[in-house]
Amino acid sequence: MDERCKTAYRYLLYQALLEIRPLAWYRFWTPLGWWRERRRIKCAGVIADWLHNLAQHSAFNFERFDEERFWKDFEYARSCCPEFVLERYRQRFDAMISESESHLEH
Repeated sequence: MDERCKTAYRYLLYQALLEIRPLAWYRFWTPLGWWRERRRIKCAGVIADWLHNLAQHSAFNFERFDEERFWKDFEYARSCCPEFVLERYRQRFDAMISESESHLEH
């Protein structure tokens, strides 16, 4: 795997963590508060489950990282939380790869 791909994966991980972080700031003082946010909490867990192997492989410079499996797991996560439009992660990743390829061409 080349460096631009590694950078794109690491950026994807960073972006997902930024989107999960605000859950810590929610005030769930009432059962109704928990009830309102249950899908967002569930989806954050699904995203974390999907990305935990990426974080591990990133720490070890992507040794034995299986990209095909990663994107297959992404499709599963996407199917679990369709209302959260997880396609944006793939779009961001692809955009970073495209952008870095266009910089190489110039």
